[in-house]
Amino acid sequence: MLQTYKATLNGNQLEWNGEVPEEAKSSEAVSVIVTILDEETSAKDLRPFGLSKGSFVVPEDFDAPLPENVLADFEN
Repeated sequence: MLQTYKATLNGNQLEWNGEVPEEAKSSEAVSVIVTILDEETSAKDLRPFGLSKGSFVVPEDFDAPLPENVLADFEN
């Protein structure tokens, strides 16, 4: 099972931010996957608005109810 918890990697120590999962409280080794997020974002990295303007058209019935056969696929 995949669960998400926030933590900070400080050197080679994992410091939990808030709730600590029960598995991590045990004395046995626990498998983890760590994703390192680069929180630095500069204005030059942001994409400007309107890049796709004119590339597609939203149909008039975009928010219309789905047909019964399509709804049935979601409900099964």
